[in-house]
Amino acid sequence: MRISATLTALTLAISGVTASAAEPESFGGFLGMTGSYIQTSDIDETDFAAKIVFGPNITENLSLEFGLMDFGEMSYKDPSPILVEDDPTIAPLLSGASQGDTDRNSNDNGIPGETIYTGPESYQARSILVNLRYNFEYTQTLDFFIKGGASAWMADVEKTRITYYGDGTYGLKQDAGKNETSGVELITGAGLLWNPWAGLNVRAEIESTSLDSFYIEPTSFFLYSLGLQYEF
Repeated sequence: MRISATLTALTLAISGVTASAAEPESFGGFLGMTGSYIQTSDIDETDFAAKIVFGPNITENLSLEFGLMDFGEMSYKDPSPILVEDDPTIAPLLSGASQGDTDRNSNDNGIPGETIYTGPESYQARSILVNLRYNFEYTQTLDFFIKGGASAWMADVEKTRITYYGDGTYGLKQDAGKNETSGVELITGAGLLWNPWAGLNVRAEIESTSLDSFYIEPTSFFLYSLGLQYEF
């Protein structure tokens, strides 16, 4: 009777240990949102970017981070003509037209030459992000982190057509259609998570990535981001 009770107790204990071992330890997950200032010298005008991040914490320090980012509208300034003095029949050269195509046609008999520029005017890229993020605990309320992964993006590139004349006048600016383009780029970053309230972090980071395709000139930039992240 006593042996039977002992065996029953051992069986229950072993079953409990086995069940505990079979259940993986959970480190929770996170959901956050940031806004970003974009710094670049490869395109003339940029907007603010917005990002949502979410995913599981794999360990106490390592997280798998998914995200959705809208880079905001980016645009080029119109090219500037370079005129030939005292000879309007010569088609002008264009400054700031490297991202598009030019067609120069000189004339005679006093008819002004013309240069037709066709190229991208603006685009707004949106991307899906997949990153691994590793946290370094500095204090109980402050972590530093580094991250790296991929940004799969797509954009509609709006095109424009402008005619420049040798006498300094311009033709009407025309819509030249649009091209859909996409790509996959490396994205890396570093930042900090400050935890002033239980479960809610202030997130600040710097990220580096680029956009490059047949319809978009190589554009590298930094994003300076600030937002909130909820841990659950």
